[in-house]
Amino acid sequence: MHPHDKGKDRLRKFVARSEPAHPKLPLVHSTDAYTFTDALEDGNLEPRDCDVFIGEALIYTFYGRPSYRPNMNESATSLDHYLPVCLILKLSFAQDLKRIFPFDTGAFANDYYSTFMHRRMGLGDFALEADLDTPGRVITTFFGSARNYLHAAPDTKTQFDPAQFEARSYAALIDAKNSNAMDSRGSGIEIQIADPISISNWVEAAVVPSTFVQSETGDALRRLNIEILPYNVHSRMKPNEYMSTVTDACLTYYAQKGML
Repeated sequence: MHPHDKGKDRLRKFVARSEPAHPKLPLVHSTDAYTFTDALEDGNLEPRDCDVFIGEALIYTFYGRPSYRPNMNESATSLDHYLPVCLILKLSFAQDLKRIFPFDTGAFANDYYSTFMHRRMGLGDFALEADLDTPGRVITTFFGSARNYLHAAPDTKTQFDPAQFEARSYAALIDAKNSNAMDSRGSGIEIQIADPISISNWVEAAVVPSTFVQSETGDALRRLNIEILPYNVHSRMKPNEYMSTVTDACLTYYAQKGML
């Protein structure tokens, strides 16, 4: 057991009482164009050494929303290397899950959420049942609907027992409006996977820079029948400035597929 796995199970039990929200949403994985092209050549998304769960190699996905922002600190560039790519996995995805958290664990480890937590709260206190129904239960408990969750709009009418400390902390976190540290990472449901993910078996669509549509990467995606969702590229923009565009592309795709 990793040290971060130790914790109270109040939130886990509390969330497990709820019925999963519908419709079901896909898992998404964000990376950059350089890393994705290598993965596409290899055929798999491979687990990578983790800075939070040290000693483990993991693949990080999020439920429905591309909450992870690759290359947040990279400067503006005209090169494609660092541009974001978001992979939308099939709803039928059925590999084993390692862990689920209601937020980005990296941001927790960097104390971005400390304003909303008791100083003795640990990451393990927010670990949830590693089951694909769990994200839907989180949505029912805290957001009320999948649409609300996708727009990071919590159900503020819900009242929590004062002794549900973790639930109240999370509810305060996702309702925060006064800090730019509370971006989509604070309310995006994180799903960790410890095994390689076959791109041909499990990736349904890919949000990619428009420069890659007519390229070897685009040709490879078409051969695998992966739908290409391009976004426009502008010179001298920071890679993380594209993330709202990437998110919009995902939501548009869900709407076209009848998930909204």
